Amino acid sequence: MTRIYVSLDLETTGLNPKTDRITEIGAVRFRGARVLDEFHSLINPGKNIPYQIQHLTGISNQMVAKAPRFNAISAKLQRFVGDSPVIGHNVQFDLGFLRNLGLFERNSGI
Repeated sequence: MTRIYVSLDLETTGLNPKTDRITEIGAVRFRGARVLDEFHSLINPGKNIPYQIQHLTGISNQMVAKAPRFNAISAKLQRFVGDSPVIGHNVQFDLGFLRNLGLFERNSGI
């Protein structure tokens, strides 16, 4: 049987996983061409989103004001991904943010 993969994409307040924060997470679990499940959440980063990032991502401070903080959704995200390999455009960037938060240390990024 074909392996299950998770495609992952983050939006963030900037480029540095040590000082910037996640504002949105989208993920799709799939096997071959079949989508098995989807995960999406806006995230309240606990800091203002710079104007340039708002313009680039379309995510405003107002949109995330009532969104959950990352720690409120991290367990659900961890269950969603499990031990599956993570793929995505510039996935090492996304995994850098998540690994900085203690997630997906053992998941390979493809």
